[in-house]
Formats: sequence, C-alpha cells, structure tokens
Amino acid sequence: MKEKIGFFDIDGVVADTGTAMIEIVQKELDKPWVKIEDITEYEITRLSWLNEFEIEFLLTKFTQPDFYINIPPMPDAAKVTEILSKAGWKIIFVTARPPYLRELTFYWLKNNDFYFDQLIVTNPQEKINYCVNSHKCFFVEDRPDVITKIAMEMPKMKIFVYDQPWNRYVKVGKRIKRLKEILEVMNKL
Repeated sequence: MKEKIGFFDIDGVVADTGTAMIEIVQKELDKPWVKIEDITEYEITRLSWLNEFEIEFLLTKFTQPDFYINIPPMPDAAKVTEILSKAGWKIIFVTARPPYLRELTFYWLKNNDFYFDQLIVTNPQEKINYCVNSHKCFFVEDRPDVITKIAMEMPKMKIFVYDQPWNRYVKVGKRIKRLKEILEVMNKL
C-alpha cells in the first residue's frame, strides 16, 4: 500500500489570512464597510476598492513577520491534522510564504498545536513538484492557479478547494467550507 499523504497550504486554508487582512483594511485603512466577501481576487493588486497607496501599504504589511505570527488558525484546523496524523496520514504543509518566514511559520504551526511531518516553503508554481499523483493523497488549497495546475497534472490526487471569495469561479476539486469535511472523504480510503 502506498503512503497516505495530506498536503495543506497555510494562508487561507489553515491560517485565517483573509480575516487578518480585513482587520487591517477596516482599522488601518479606515474602510469599515469592507468584508471578506469583497476579496474577490487572489492578487490584491486587482481589487478595485484599493488605491495604489493602500495596495502598497498592504503589500508592505505582508512582508512583516508580525502580520503572520498573529494570524488566527481556521476553526478545527489543528484538530483535523491531529485526527489524520493519528489515522496514519503523513501531514505536509506546503506554503508560498517567503523563505525568511520559514522559522516563524514552523513556530506558528507548533504554537497552534498542528500535527505535521514536514514544512515546505516554496513559490506557488513549484508546489506541484511536491505532490504525489495517487488516490491515497490529497491537497487542500485556496489559490486558483495552483488548484487548476494540480488538477490538470495530478489527476489521481484528491483536491480540496478551501472555499474563499477569491476562488469561487474554480470548477475543479471538491469545495469545502470547513477542514472537518476532509475527514469524511479521506477516512473512507
């Protein structure tokens, strides 16, 4: 039997990065009316409700370690990794965070009680290089271009699309709103 592997993206999947961004937009950019549903593009430079200064402000924030260390985890995210790990799944986090955030990300995962075997920091286009084309493996992702690429090049791999406003047009994979939904599907294998 092949090894069972669960691959998880971090931001927008196990880390509630969207809510953290909205808090900054509402409080620091004085846009209290903006909600997470208004983030309809993955690339913030394409959001029409942000001007150039605001985009630059956010991009600068996203380079600062303080932003990442304070992101809350998604509900039940750590519990899901614990259940899968105890059921024999190898858990690998694959993130496109900058390399200088690797140690901070490792600390954040440990501090928030995530079970995992490996943390991979890479660029988005390289995520597929870590995938395994097997029905015993899955990937949980929110970034539309990565989801589409994995679906095309890894047809046996199960893809869970973590539902976010910026990926609603993606038509491949199984859309989930909570990480607990993975357990129902993968425990059947």
